[in-house]
Amino acid sequence: MEKQRGFTLIELLVVIAIIAILMSILMPALSYVRKQARSRACQSNIRQLCLAMNLYALDHDDQTMPFSHDPGEYWFHQLAPYLSAREYKNNPEKHIEGVMKVAFCPVTKRQDRSEDSFYGTAVRSWRFMGGEGSYGLNLWVLPDDPIFGPGLPAENYYKKYSDATSAVPLLGDSVWVGSWPFDVDTVPQDLSGESGYPGYPHGEGYFMGRFCVDRHKRAINVGFVDSRVDRVPLEELWTLKWHQNFIPNPDVAIP
Repeated sequence: MEKQRGFTLIELLVVIAIIAILMSILMPALSYVRKQARSRACQSNIRQLCLAMNLYALDHDDQTMPFSHDPGEYWFHQLAPYLSAREYKNNPEKHIEGVMKVAFCPVTKRQDRSEDSFYGTAVRSWRFMGGEGSYGLNLWVLPDDPIFGPGLPAENYYKKYSDATSAVPLLGDSVWVGSWPFDVDTVPQDLSGESGYPGYPHGEGYFMGRFCVDRHKRAINVGFVDSRVDRVPLEELWTLKWHQNFIPNPDVAIP
């Protein structure tokens, strides 16, 4: 009878070593591809929200929704019908799993409702008025603000939606529902947001901190008034035209 030849221990070890080397080469590439896919999905979500705001302004005589803290009246409630999610407007907690998943960046996880925290982080969504999400609105496009408007420079607001050019950010990755960025705002010390949102509820000098969060490799995705979406490195947030009198600052350094 012929003797059957099997693999020797040395041959098996060599094969295992080769597989390990290949895995060490492929895993970073696969991780990069996965992160890129999540970022692309995030950009798609933001684009849909931007388009919804454009439709809202068309239906409301070139005006955005009033700033409100009434149930069902905040900006994400008002945009829901333009995303085919009418039921969400008045009952967001029940309908958050449907179309309004566009409010979540794929990088983030939803908050545990048993927790008292309402603010988001780089990897966790925020919770507010029954809604949840990962994106914040540039609140300088909401000029009808009887709550906080009197304490902010009126000349900074875009009075009509069409006053905001294509270079104006509309919304982007954020740890809170919205903000009023200033060109003199400081860089937050914690880019993860884990140490708590600085300056809440409305600390002067900290508003940009709501957007300056390390969610996409030291960058965030930003949607503009013309509905385009760009990946913006954190230091370049200070170069965007957030309000009428915003002076771009290209010299901001991110630690």
